[in-house]
Amino acid sequence: MMNKGSDNDCSNCESLNENLKQKNVEIERLQNELAKIESCLQETKRKYKEMKLKYKEKKRQMKEENKEVQGEMMKFDVKTIPAAKLALCRTDYTKYFGDLLDICFGRETLSQSVVKCSKNRTSKTNVLDEGTINDIMAHVMEKFQPISIGMVRAAIRQKLNRFHKSKQSNGM
Repeated sequence: MMNKGSDNDCSNCESLNENLKQKNVEIERLQNELAKIESCLQETKRKYKEMKLKYKEKKRQMKEENKEVQGEMMKFDVKTIPAAKLALCRTDYTKYFGDLLDICFGRETLSQSVVKCSKNRTSKTNVLDEGTINDIMAHVMEKFQPISIGMVRAAIRQKLNRFHKSKQSNGM
């Protein structure tokens, strides 16, 4: 009977050894995977630091450039904004125009406003100041020649539509 017990113990040891080998293979695979992930993480951190340095350098350059225009002011009908703030606007004409609208009117006002209101319209929307809008349009057309008045009006519609949609989706 002892022979049968020792045979059973040997087969049990062999199965445990096989399980141990499988676990060691799995551990090695996981260690390799972890090493790859850590390598990717280090690369991502390096790229992030690089981008952060570029951003800081660009910001520093913009501050230097803005020092020149710090005291200047830009007038849009009744609204006057610092030229330094204007220098921070983005370079695409539609985005530049949108940034100017944000600066002159504010997001809350834009989300509740239209450019022109029909006479029989009874909604609670505000009409944006026509003089300010015209001055902004003229400034954008001068800065980004040769864009047309139609292109600038389309940019206004896009900006206001985006605000109205975000207002509706946020349940304001």
